[in-house]
Amino acid sequence: MHIPQSLYSSMRLIFLYVDRYVFRRGWAYPESYVPYCMLRYILKGSAVFRVNGEEYLVGENEIFYIPEGCQLECHALGEEFEFISIRFTVTVQLDGSDFLAEYFHIPRVTRGADGEVLGYFQQVYQNATTQNSGKLFRIRGNLELILAWLVERTPEARVEESELPEADFSVEGLRRRENRSHSIKRDPRIQVVVDYLVAHPSEPFDSEFLCRMADMSPSSLRRLFREHTGKSPGAFVKDLRMMTAARRLLVTNERISTIAYEVGFDDANYFARIFKSVFGVSPQEYRAASRA
Repeated sequence: MHIPQSLYSSMRLIFLYVDRYVFRRGWAYPESYVPYCMLRYILKGSAVFRVNGEEYLVGENEIFYIPEGCQLECHALGEEFEFISIRFTVTVQLDGSDFLAEYFHIPRVTRGADGEVLGYFQQVYQNATTQNSGKLFRIRGNLELILAWLVERTPEARVEESELPEADFSVEGLRRRENRSHSIKRDPRIQVVVDYLVAHPSEPFDSEFLCRMADMSPSSLRRLFREHTGKSPGAFVKDLRMMTAARRLLVTNERISTIAYEVGFDDANYFARIFKSVFGVSPQEYRAASRA
């Protein structure tokens, strides 16, 4: 499996929500659009999941991957159905592709899940329900461990040793690696801007203020910021605000107008239009889908 380094660098996992669900006989989830990715670890029972019209039978100790932007329908089989569900997004956008399936070959169903990966799911759930100051780092770390576990069990992950490139330890090879390492160092001025934007997602976007902060011209800021993050400053702020809003829609009962204001939108209708352009559904539909 060969993944370009540029994809690793630009990919970010944004955790949204996790919960543990127990459903009785007769539970059904009507066909709905899913505006985020989901990973479900089946703890007990069995069910039929239908993704974009294709049916999958899932049971205990299996992991089901649901891609962002699909149509999902489910119904339980038997007396009781229990699973842990993690919701997240992947920031890489490649022509609407299913990034995790197409580039990392993660299948819809992974069978034979063991105690190792179950522990990662449980850690995500336990940390999400605590007040530990390091919870977000632990959640993100365990989410990445889950994905690593899934990737390592795909046939594409089994690379023959003979396919691995031989390391070049010549003077010229060492110099080339050193030059590459210098070329990818991130500009600390841009890092200051990124840190500020992450800490103040609701502040009005002011490019002149950001230029003064970084002590550079608007054109230099746009160019270096895109090299640093893969996005323009404006697109970065928009995505940051939308991810913040999406999480608040899932974990709070706040009014949508309140959430819009908290992420920097005075006009709730304009916020709803931007939200739908990013997630494909309105804020109301996004919240309703998470609670169906």
